[in-house]
Amino acid sequence: MTHPSLRAIWESDQVALGGWVTSGHEFALQAYRRAGFDYVGIDCQHSVLTEAEAARLLIRGRDDDPPTIVRVSKNDSALIARLADCGVDGVIVPMVSTPEDAIDAVRAVRYPPSGVRSFGPIRPGLPSTDLAAMADRVGIFVMIETVEGLANVADIVGVPGVTGVYIGPADLSIGLGLNPMAAFTTDQLVEPIERIRGACEATGVVLGMHQLDAASTRRWTDRGVRMATIGSDIGIFAAAAGRELALARGGGRGPNRGPGSTPYAR
Repeated sequence: MTHPSLRAIWESDQVALGGWVTSGHEFALQAYRRAGFDYVGIDCQHSVLTEAEAARLLIRGRDDDPPTIVRVSKNDSALIARLADCGVDGVIVPMVSTPEDAIDAVRAVRYPPSGVRSFGPIRPGLPSTDLAAMADRVGIFVMIETVEGLANVADIVGVPGVTGVYIGPADLSIGLGLNPMAAFTTDQLVEPIERIRGACEATGVVLGMHQLDAASTRRWTDRGVRMATIGSDIGIFAAAAGRELALARGGGRGPNRGPGSTPYAR
């Protein structure tokens, strides 16, 4: 991702903290911006929010807003091109299981199909009305959430153009045939996440995780996570989101609990 604010955070070896939006109401997006989050994630995969609604939120954004990343429900090249047209700073593509899937995700952003039109007016301040030119500024994150994806993770993160891997602990648990309710409280994901972390570290791509609390975010900082969404607008909102953000930042780096410990233990 070329957004300068996130690039500066990563270059200083810090974690970028974001809020997770799952509704189409603009006030939810603005609440995270006012709280001072480094970026805002919009979820169109596990929510009632449609990609068209996400696009409208993007269009209403200001040039000085923090970066906005949209998790799409599928790898749809026309849809992703429209999000790029509306000013998205990053796209999270789910269910990436092979290098070919990752290549398709990169192509969807970098080489939009001809004839694609915007959901609406292009956000002021974007460098060009040319979709291909605007796509150069969009980061591409792939979600590893299947047994096949975990087996191929080294090849997936090696695909040119992939910005990083974004992990949803519950999604990963389901894809591996594990209990999603235990994703944050047991050791079941230690080995899979360490494998993903190692692949990201070896290739220099960004590792992100979502829907953590402040304590989990601090613990994962030393494990290589450079993006973390803290909760969602369903669980924490406005003032509560700001308090959780302050805890995550004020606590500094969490202790490295070691590969045999429970990463999500409270």
